[in-house]
Amino acid sequence: MALAVSPLVRICAADVAALPDLRIVAATSTGYDHIDVAAVVAAGACVTHTPGYSDIEVADHVIAMTGALLRRLHVADAMMRHGRYSSRAAGARRITGSTLGVVGLGRIGTLVAQRGLSLGMRVLAWAPRTPEARIRELGASPCADLPALLAASDVVTLHLPLTPQTKAIIDADALALMRPGSYLVNCGRGELVDLHALRAALDSGHLAGAGLDVYDVEPPPPDHPAFTLPNTILTPHLAWRSPESEFASYEMAAHSIADVLAGRRPRHLVAGPTG
Repeated sequence: MALAVSPLVRICAADVAALPDLRIVAATSTGYDHIDVAAVVAAGACVTHTPGYSDIEVADHVIAMTGALLRRLHVADAMMRHGRYSSRAAGARRITGSTLGVVGLGRIGTLVAQRGLSLGMRVLAWAPRTPEARIRELGASPCADLPALLAASDVVTLHLPLTPQTKAIIDADALALMRPGSYLVNCGRGELVDLHALRAALDSGHLAGAGLDVYDVEPPPPDHPAFTLPNTILTPHLAWRSPESEFASYEMAAHSIADVLAGRRPRHLVAGPTG
C-alpha cells in the first residue's frame, strides 16, 4: 500500500498502525512535517518528498511581492478605491537600483537572487552554508552576517528552513537593524518572523511595509495578528501554486511510489528502507 499526501493531510502513528501493508508515504510537498516520519519508519515503510517542484513559482512570487511593495501597488489600489486619485501620494520607488537582501541561498534563494539581478537590483546574500565564491559567481555580494544584510537592504526576503535556531530570527532586534523605510518579504516559513515585533516596526513607520505568504498558523484564524498589519500584502500560502507545479508535485510522488513498489530506491527519500 502507498499513500500520496498533501500538506493538508496529517499522517499520525494511529494512521500508520491502521495500514499494516503500508510501504511508502509520499509527501506531495517539499516539507514533510505533516507526517509522523518515525512512526512510518518503525512500521518498515519509507517517507519521500518532492523538493524543487515549485521553486520557480515561489521565486516569481517573491519578486512579484518585492515589485508590488516598492511600487506601492497595494497603497495605490486602496487610494483609488477610496476616491483618491494621485500619482504622487502612494510613494512609488524605482525597482532598478534598489537593494535586495536574500537570506538563505538554496534553490529558491538562488532563483530570487537571479531574478533580482535581472531587474537591475543590487543583490546581497547572507548564506552561511554557501561559499562566498559561489555567491559572487551569481553576481550577488556576500554579507558577513545577518545584521550587515539587514542594515543595507531596501527589501529583505527570507529563504531559511524553520529550525530552533531560525525560529523568530526576524525579531524586534533584527527589525531595528533594518534600513528605515525598507520592506520585509516572507514566503518561506511563517515562524521565521515575530509578528508582534513586525507590527511594532510597521506601526512606528520604521518599516514601510511587508509581504507575507506564510503564517505560524494556517489557515490563520479571523483574529490572527497578520490581518491587522498596516501596509502589508497578504496572500494565502499560494507562492507555490500553479497548474504546472501542482502537477509536478504529484508526478514526483507517483515516481517515488512506483520506485518503492518495484523494489527500487526512491529518488527523494527522507527516511526508511532504501529498496
